[in-house]
Amino acid sequence: MQFRAAVEYDKDSAAAHWGMARAYEKLGQFTETVEELRKTVELDDKNLDAKAKLANYFLLVQPPLTSEAEKLRDEILAADSGFIEGHILTASIMATQGKPDADVVEAINKAIALDPQRIESYISLQRLFMTREKAPEAEEAIKRGIAAVPDSTLGHIEYGRFLMYSGRDEEAENQFNKAIATDNTNIEAREALAEFFVTSGQIDKAEQAYIELVRIQENSPESRLVLAEFYDKANRGDEAIATLNQVLVDAPEYVLARYRLSNIHLDRKESEKVEEQLVALFKINDDDIEALMLRTRLRMQEHKVEEAVKDLTEILKKQPSSREPLFMMAQAKLSLGLLDQANAFLGDLERYHPTFLNAGLVRIQAAFTAGDASTALRLSNELIKRSNAAVPTSDQPIQMVQDVRVKAISSRGLAHLELGRYSEAKSDLQEVLRVSPRSSAAMVNLAKVFVAEGNLPEAYSLYEKALNADPRNFDAISGIVNISIRQGQPEKAHARLDSLIEANAGRGEVLAALSFLKSNVYSAEKNPEQAERHLLNAISTDPDYLPAYSAYASFLVSQKRISEALDQYRKVVEKRPVAPAFTMLGILEDSQGNTSAAEKAYRRALELAPETPIAANNLAWLIAEQQGNLDEALQLATMAVSKGQTTAGFYDTLGWVYLKKGLASPAVEQFRKAVAVEQSAAQKTGSIPVPGYRVRLGMALAKAGDKESARREVETSLRQIANLSQREIQDARSVLATL
Repeated sequence: MQFRAAVEYDKDSAAAHWGMARAYEKLGQFTETVEELRKTVELDDKNLDAKAKLANYFLLVQPPLTSEAEKLRDEILAADSGFIEGHILTASIMATQGKPDADVVEAINKAIALDPQRIESYISLQRLFMTREKAPEAEEAIKRGIAAVPDSTLGHIEYGRFLMYSGRDEEAENQFNKAIATDNTNIEAREALAEFFVTSGQIDKAEQAYIELVRIQENSPESRLVLAEFYDKANRGDEAIATLNQVLVDAPEYVLARYRLSNIHLDRKESEKVEEQLVALFKINDDDIEALMLRTRLRMQEHKVEEAVKDLTEILKKQPSSREPLFMMAQAKLSLGLLDQANAFLGDLERYHPTFLNAGLVRIQAAFTAGDASTALRLSNELIKRSNAAVPTSDQPIQMVQDVRVKAISSRGLAHLELGRYSEAKSDLQEVLRVSPRSSAAMVNLAKVFVAEGNLPEAYSLYEKALNADPRNFDAISGIVNISIRQGQPEKAHARLDSLIEANAGRGEVLAALSFLKSNVYSAEKNPEQAERHLLNAISTDPDYLPAYSAYASFLVSQKRISEALDQYRKVVEKRPVAPAFTMLGILEDSQGNTSAAEKAYRRALELAPETPIAANNLAWLIAEQQGNLDEALQLATMAVSKGQTTAGFYDTLGWVYLKKGLASPAVEQFRKAVAVEQSAAQKTGSIPVPGYRVRLGMALAKAGDKESARREVETSLRQIANLSQREIQDARSVLATL
């Protein structure tokens, strides 16, 4: 704000623009940083630091603007051939161009030779080796630097972080202590030591280190904020809140404390207390971007995603390249089922912040949302590899890198689970729980593996532990309820839900979810009256709780109250226009014979999420039945099959489209796949295979001239005549009449 005021006072002030550039850089606003660096260089051709920084940003653009970076490098070295950052820039350009590592190393060594006492040059060499996953060479580089500059606090800190990341804790602690011994008042060194104690699980030592930091900084709000953050990370939330509240007593307008306090209340799902802080923040500054971000997170937590998107849109108008808003907008679009829009924001995020590891997590989430576990598995492996090779920075400290790695392993485990690879899934998710023993999410994910394996007692135990760790973990509550139902103990589920309902009196969004689960228990008990009552209670308690609407619509369908179900789904798409809701609306409209309305709903679903397989499959069938554009139907049906290769109905639709086009041979191939997939699924579940697939296979075989096979398939289907529609019976008999 101060630098902006300076720019407004004198728009031609190079110093003001240089300050703005560095401030934007700290805020992670890529585009604004580059723009301010451009202005700085235009106004002050002699600011070589700004030129070097701008050139490095050019190298981060995808694809890299290497020629522009080289031009700036040449200007820097022409102005001062001994400017070391110019030589480091040369090495960065060579690395971007894919030049041999030996040449890049030589360029950095040239920079080192210009000033052997400059520790930053050795650190650049170390980080190069780390990006190449050459840990021994990286260690040798930083040791060279420390040997050349033994009293460098920065050198000892960097070496300590390298050792910490390598799991060599004793040596790491020794380096951090050397950094402090070199400069006893160095805040970064003491913070690095405290961070090390946290990462290595030495919580008591960490607390003392942070308390010492408060003492050294004379009880400043900033130092107490760091202490509160430590308490929060150590699961000592009450102490964190108390520390922050005392800071605000002493400094009511210290907004960083309000931000931190809001985030803690967000984690605790204490919406009212977050709202209190937001009121205070907007009173201090009604254009507070960070407060808008907090409100966005709160709305996302309250499932008010459209409101969150509105805030994020406003933020991105002002800060189009800002990392966190882009990240959250991609997540918000995913939660709305808008995969294409989510991918567009992800593209911006990766273009502006190519090293931001969390973007990989959203890519994985997008793959899961699209139902593509194989892609999620591949992306998880890639992210694990990237996080292993990542060099911690101020923007991505070691704890963040480690968190991303753990989440990537968790995603890989869940992908294995969806693919039926239970052993691999268990191995990954057990590792996640080992490194995150207090994580309720880790317990829930591992419980899912035990459920899949049929080990319900072990799964139940994990769900109980997860609920103890986080009493509002809906997945844990749901897991306990579902296992109780499967074990024939609905009364146990009722008792647990009743106690939770009592404990959450007044919390509408929580009570709605609990009423939703109560309805599931009553449905399992075949008590439709109570099931309906609790679904209606969930809707009235929290009108924005969409799962209750969808469940109520499904309930009405099961009761053959289709018109009422249609009303419910229309309410769903009004409140939250997502592809799954439009797909279900299409199914219901189709069941009522409203083919035009069904087609409209399916097309809307595909507009929102172009690769929604059920909508594509059903629309393809409608088009084929109406003798519409069969080329479009073929494209839709082919896409559905590619996305759901274990769904017999998708092959059946594709075969039907081929048959309508008069292509008997490919139709036979697809119908055979439908029959085979259905037969396999029926064997696993003990159900009766759908006989209609054989009717249509018989029709295609007859068209192809294979009368014997056609007769066999049709006669087999007629043995299950009770499971055939009237049209399928008629088609079967028509085929037999022609043979």
